[in-house]
Amino acid sequence: MSLKYKVSLLISLLFVVSGVASVLVNRFLILPSFMELEQQQAHRNVERAIEAISRDLEVMSTNVTAWAWWDESRSYMLGENDEFVERELSAEPVSSAEVSYMGFYRDDGTQVIHRAPAAEGAAPKRLGALAGNLPPNFPLLQHPDLRGDARGIVDTPIGPMLVASRPILTSSGEGPAAGVLIFGRLIDAATVRRIAGQYKLDLSLSPAARSVSVPDFLVLEGARTAPPRTAVGLTQSETVVTGESTLADVLGSPILTLRVMTPRAISARGEQASLVALATLCAVALMVLAVLLVLIHVTVLRPITKLTAHAVDVGKNDALHRRLRLDRQDELGVLATEFDRMTDHLVEARRHLIDQSFVSGRADMAAGILHNLGNAVTPITVRLNTLSERIRAAPIEYLEKAVAELELRSTSAARQADLVRFVQVAGRELAGLMRDTGEDVRSIGVQVEHVQQILREQERFSHAIRLFEGVDMAQVVRQAADGLSPQLQRTAQVEIAQAVGGIGPVRGPRVEIQQIVGNLVLNAAESIAACRSTGGRISVTAHAVEGDVTANAHFVFHDNGAGIRPEHIARIFDRRFSTKKRGSGVGLHWSANAVAALGGRLYAESDGAGQGARLHLILPLAQPAEVLMPLKAAGQ
Repeated sequence: MSLKYKVSLLISLLFVVSGVASVLVNRFLILPSFMELEQQQAHRNVERAIEAISRDLEVMSTNVTAWAWWDESRSYMLGENDEFVERELSAEPVSSAEVSYMGFYRDDGTQVIHRAPAAEGAAPKRLGALAGNLPPNFPLLQHPDLRGDARGIVDTPIGPMLVASRPILTSSGEGPAAGVLIFGRLIDAATVRRIAGQYKLDLSLSPAARSVSVPDFLVLEGARTAPPRTAVGLTQSETVVTGESTLADVLGSPILTLRVMTPRAISARGEQASLVALATLCAVALMVLAVLLVLIHVTVLRPITKLTAHAVDVGKNDALHRRLRLDRQDELGVLATEFDRMTDHLVEARRHLIDQSFVSGRADMAAGILHNLGNAVTPITVRLNTLSERIRAAPIEYLEKAVAELELRSTSAARQADLVRFVQVAGRELAGLMRDTGEDVRSIGVQVEHVQQILREQERFSHAIRLFEGVDMAQVVRQAADGLSPQLQRTAQVEIAQAVGGIGPVRGPRVEIQQIVGNLVLNAAESIAACRSTGGRISVTAHAVEGDVTANAHFVFHDNGAGIRPEHIARIFDRRFSTKKRGSGVGLHWSANAVAALGGRLYAESDGAGQGARLHLILPLAQPAEVLMPLKAAGQ
């Protein structure tokens, strides 16, 4: 498949994916946001209707204040103004207060008098609880302070009524209170039409179901700005969003369900706008796609095709003398120029490569010899271990005891006969052991000779240089900590003391020291992970010590992991020995050998299982000149 076809397919696919993404974003992000705005508007409409009722209560509270804080009202309640009823409580003055009910009460709830112009001619029982005495703890008789009011809704046989009450005081608002004055106004169809027209709402009020739960509001906390109510509930159909809220009366019982129906004009307009935007986007995308494909072909694909053909020609025909010389000022021109320059460097590098091939071949040979050396040493180790086991199993001690007992004159004849038979059997067994041992020693000699041959070959052909340099141990420890897996990093926190970097660089091959420190940090982290999931800590400290030839740096890797049992301390650096279930027993063994080869020392300490461990790493410090300039291996 050509690059031109791939680019065209990729760009087309990108536009298709972008179009699908736009549709999904429109469907699942933009349109839902319009619906959310619509629901917020419906919610606000319900709140506005409730605020309108609250303002009516506030106006009524103002009106009742004008009557309750009046010397005439107070003197009447004190029995000092008998003309007050005839003069002030006639139908016309009460109607001017724009209320449907006016009631004067003692503090104990005894009704002194009430007026209800809106229900003129009706039986008093049509006022329900307001037609007579009220309980002393009735909410409208309770006020937070002398100047406070109480507001709410009262259910009456002629309909729900907005009510507000205040203590009856002097005209200057001074006490003591001479009773309580209650004003009420029916919530009738005219009230609903007025609120709906004022805020342009599709508003309706209906009796509430008694099963609806409303908040507890009987403990008054100053003048309320709204009647107690439930949260606004929203339901929607294809054309409207209906918001509902239940209002409670002064006794805490549900009394009215307020319902506002909001047309779904926002989502309809949003959907229409989204369709227009998508159509416009598709048209623009098609035009951009066509222009983009043409521009990419002219400015990118054609020069790349030429560059590719030139590179293929150079590679296939080994035509390093040919040059592209693409005359362009953009990145492709720079690439063509650099390709020609790279060809020049390649010609020069080929000459150097021929010169270096012999040296590189000798280095590869040395690496192969070292590999063979490892293979040759392994059988020697196995045979030595086998030979050691056989020698330990030989009955030499018992044979010595038998011979010593035969030399005693006090040994009985029967006992001597048994001992002679034992010595004969043991002698035959030792003779067989000696024959096998001789064979093993001969085989070991052959293997040793093979090793010597390998070493002679290495001495003859291997001249690879091992570079020693000054190594910053703080940096090495940090790199080892960063190299831990995320799980181990969460389990074990590596703390590096300032002395680790302040003690100065150590002398040795950087890569080898990195491997040594990496083994120590990894083993400590795995030891911590084996006994705890959090709270692991690996602290690395350092101090200087005097060596036989030069100053050394003593590093201590201290962890709070599983620790080392006393019987394992002596074997912790043995080859193939490991306390981990899947450990190979190679890392610490190799590290100890590598440290010894560098002129240092590696040993371990532990207070026991579960007490953590301390691994001590001693390395020679680099001299000042070694910090700046790498050195060859010792003796070179």
